[in-house]
Amino acid sequence: MISLNIPKNLTDKINSIPEKPGIYQMKDSKGNIIYIGKSKCLKKRVRSYFYTNPDFSKIKQMVSNIHDIDYIVTDTHLEAQLLECSLIKKLKPIYNSQYKNDKKYIYLIVEDYNRFNPLSISLERKNEYSFGPYRSRSIVMNLVELFKRLYPIKKGLESYEFTYRPIPLDMGKDDFLKNRECLLEIISQEGYLENFILTIKTKMEEASSFLKFERASYYRDFLSALKYLYNFNKIHFTKNRRILMGEKLNDGYKLFYIIDGNLIWEKKTSRINISYLESLLFQIEKLKNFDNIYIDEKSALDFKTIINRELKNNPSIITQSIDKDVDLELLMDFLQRLKV
Repeated sequence: MISLNIPKNLTDKINSIPEKPGIYQMKDSKGNIIYIGKSKCLKKRVRSYFYTNPDFSKIKQMVSNIHDIDYIVTDTHLEAQLLECSLIKKLKPIYNSQYKNDKKYIYLIVEDYNRFNPLSISLERKNEYSFGPYRSRSIVMNLVELFKRLYPIKKGLESYEFTYRPIPLDMGKDDFLKNRECLLEIISQEGYLENFILTIKTKMEEASSFLKFERASYYRDFLSALKYLYNFNKIHFTKNRRILMGEKLNDGYKLFYIIDGNLIWEKKTSRINISYLESLLFQIEKLKNFDNIYIDEKSALDFKTIINRELKNNPSIITQSIDKDVDLELLMDFLQRLKV
């Protein structure tokens, strides 16, 4: 049962919430939205705030200030996540922490020539070799410092070659430029970054086997920072990719069109036939010139992260790459897979 300590109007509101995906908005006595959340099952999630004893004092404080609850039902959990993100950015509720500070996201810069700092961070793009944006300033800044103990990095036959240096080396220009070439490969290309991560992991295991625990600890920290870089780069590596996504619902189908990791278009349909396929093909053709539209890439990063996570973790989502020419036969195959 729901706690008897809450007002009857809240009990009635919670009982009226459907067991569907969507977002909920907690309001204080003045009608201000103090928290926005999302769930695959709205009723179950909202009830949990009052039915269980929260572990965190911040949540207890928030619950004591809830005087009303609003909700919006969505067709899918993906839409609930995207709507939550959008509303938090717009309204900035006091008890939400995520998504509100995207202006502070940073870029990783490969410098043209700076023998003391081959890598740096910046709030804005500085040159054509600016990568990101990334959410965590502390992790990326730590990565910049960790890299310094390996310079100069050189290309080997199968992997990168370097020597661990407790005190960073001051590189001459030739070493700097070769090192810079390696950094550009590692940061900008997925395969090279995977190779470098594997090399660092091997170095960590070797240091540990020789009881060089301080060095092994360094490689462990480096590996953790590199994995952060890799996971966020997976989002940025989607640039110029066009994906049609679909999810089967109880009462039809939901389609999403993704360009460069951004949700561009969505539509729900109750049935799929040849007429619908033709209209879908027409809609895709209309969006071919979307690349000319400006998007705030710092703000877009959070939406891209949500979409990327859903693509990875939701087995009910069907996808079709449409980077090349699209025809009715391709769409028919995609929608047949969606119907299964």
